[in-house]
Amino acid sequence: MSSIRVEDGYFTLFNIFHTDGPQGQRRLMDQWRGLPPAHTQPGLVSGNFHPSTDGRSVVNYAQWESKDAYDAFRAESATRQRFGEAQTFSRMDSVPCEVVHTWQPVVELSVDKPWFTVAVVVRSEPRHQARVVREMTHDDPALGETPGYVNHAVHRGLSGEHVVKYAQWQDEDSFKAFLDRPQEPSPLDSFTTAELYFCRLEHIRGLS
Repeated sequence: MSSIRVEDGYFTLFNIFHTDGPQGQRRLMDQWRGLPPAHTQPGLVSGNFHPSTDGRSVVNYAQWESKDAYDAFRAESATRQRFGEAQTFSRMDSVPCEVVHTWQPVVELSVDKPWFTVAVVVRSEPRHQARVVREMTHDDPALGETPGYVNHAVHRGLSGEHVVKYAQWQDEDSFKAFLDRPQEPSPLDSFTTAELYFCRLEHIRGLS
């Protein structure tokens, strides 16, 4: 099991791999399942691999002790070889970030509870990031009583261009019902764009 806490201070990445379809998605998952536990890689805390429900992407929520540890990992020849192979049939977007807010103190990630997960990647100009963070961390108290809602965490992108929400729901129907409720337009709509990835946690590269 992995967890998300503000106080851990991990260097965190949303590595989003785009593929042409389920076959490419399976190839990616098979590649990562073959890797040894995280403790064999200096500085790696966990890799949490979420195939999307449409079969066209995989979201890796990766936690590292530091950016230096991640940079050292990317410089290794074995890593370059794996990424090179993956890029022959996929394309990766990477969003380095830090956790700035969680609904409950600890967000738990477990393959025993494969919640319907929504990764919301919001993009704006860096001058707007602070406002986006404020809006996305201002939680409606009624959220905790929303049917099917589990937990969420908000991440500030280190480049200044992104804010990412990792949200867990009991099932897809609950999330869709939440989206369909009457609501006011978001004050962020005029200066942000957002991409949503619907997925479920399937594999954790943890410390053991």
